[in-house]
Amino acid sequence: MRTGPSGIVEAIARLESGSKLHLNKGRFRDPVTINGKRGSQSKPITIRGPKAKIGSDLDFKGYQCKANKLAAAHQKAGSFPGVYFLADDAALVLRDCQWIIIEDLYFENCWPTAIYLDNCQHIFIRRVSFRGGTFAIGAAGPNTRHLLIENCDWVQDLESHGTADVRSIRDEGHTRSDLPPSDCKLWSQIPWKAVHGAGVEDGPIAIETDARAYDGDFFRAWTIAGYVIIRNNIIVDAFNGVHFFNQASVSTKSNYARNVIIEDNWFVRVRDNAVEPEDFAWNWTIRRNKFVDCYVPFSFEMQQSGHFYVYGNLGWNFHLPGPDGDTHASGALFKLPEQHLADGPHYIFNNTWLLRAPIVKKKRISGFEHRNNLIGYAEAADKFKWPSCSPLGNSWSAQEIPSTELEDRLIFEQGCFTRSWKRLGIVFDGDLIGHPDFPDALREVGYQVGRHAHSGAVKFADETVGLPHGLAIPSPPAGQAFFIQSPDQTAAVFNPADYVVGAWQSGGIIAFPDPGFLDVWPMPSDSAMQPTLFRDRGNVEMTGH
Repeated sequence: MRTGPSGIVEAIARLESGSKLHLNKGRFRDPVTINGKRGSQSKPITIRGPKAKIGSDLDFKGYQCKANKLAAAHQKAGSFPGVYFLADDAALVLRDCQWIIIEDLYFENCWPTAIYLDNCQHIFIRRVSFRGGTFAIGAAGPNTRHLLIENCDWVQDLESHGTADVRSIRDEGHTRSDLPPSDCKLWSQIPWKAVHGAGVEDGPIAIETDARAYDGDFFRAWTIAGYVIIRNNIIVDAFNGVHFFNQASVSTKSNYARNVIIEDNWFVRVRDNAVEPEDFAWNWTIRRNKFVDCYVPFSFEMQQSGHFYVYGNLGWNFHLPGPDGDTHASGALFKLPEQHLADGPHYIFNNTWLLRAPIVKKKRISGFEHRNNLIGYAEAADKFKWPSCSPLGNSWSAQEIPSTELEDRLIFEQGCFTRSWKRLGIVFDGDLIGHPDFPDALREVGYQVGRHAHSGAVKFADETVGLPHGLAIPSPPAGQAFFIQSPDQTAAVFNPADYVVGAWQSGGIIAFPDPGFLDVWPMPSDSAMQPTLFRDRGNVEMTGH
């Protein structure tokens, strides 16, 4: 079945199990809603159109003031200023749908949202390009689950060279290092507070100049069940990447934001947070991603969480964001909460980074195990200073540890990473970190860095930003075996053959068994999807315990 813009409403009404709807070449300006359509595993509904463009003629500048006015009104009503409450105003809305494949489409200038999923299951979004918009994909509804977003790309700020980076990554496997970040407006020219500021110190919303239209995400979830795979996507010149909220009641929160895989994606010039589970989250795997100049790759401000597996990621934190003097420019690898309860461990192992920022710099997290990571420092970066990138922040050396009263400690940790490692289950061991403060100076002030930690200069083969194979060193030290627990509470020793620190091993990027739920992931009977979903688990040795 084929249709143009004038016939799409009728065509949608005729969809049934096994239908294939092809959108003809042309511009689809009017919003489309698909209600209650259900394919099946053997006969999914497919919607595609490689030459179709979906979206309005309204670019960022045309939407800017409207978004700022909406955000200001929302703030006056007592809410955080943004256009989040309008996220369901989307170019394509799927409501109460199952077994639908959306592929080979192009969304442009969809403000605020391109695709919005409400109470949907078994939705597959692949090879879709998004340009502009506040949200590329939004998902809501407590029964929303089994979503696969694969091989898509989003350039939010079109006053950038993001599209050239997408082409370079797809064609060459790396970013365009010859194009300067200063050419990218959201990354270099717009103050952070103009997009997301809300405090008294940030001042009132400036209707003519703020950029609240950018305060969104590639994928935003509001209290969905989970079972989400986000794979092989490219997110460039955006404010946020993958962002989950879990705002369910205390008695039901454990039913949501579970079983998430974020793998093999590129996050390039993400101005705020690349991966951000908020509130409550369980059983997340974040692996083999590339982070290029992201302000905060991981915002782990959860109140309660457990069984996170973060490994095989590569990152370059080289260029400072924002205009000169921006108050949100230094960043960190991990942003942490004030208080946190761990239902299981959070393993951060065998990642490789070229940094000019701390790993963590304040507050606390429990059940956090940082092992066998390789970290070098971007000494060639403009305005690089060793104190500003001390692994645990730059305020630890000048502060006295307060009394044992929890309230006093929490106040102290507003500006300093916690020292309560034993009680909170925090481990840093086996890492090679090329900073002069690591590990001895940190041990001297009470941080219990493990005995297998390595110090010394780290010189990568090639420090070109966005070149994955450059983040290797000759003769890396041996990795340290450690126990790793699965969500079912079983544990095993992780000790692969020829194990060394960092993401790169002799056979490629570090491997680790897939999450158990991936083995039974329900896929449509569509042979084109199968090869990219299931992977060889790699050369991993794990001994049961």
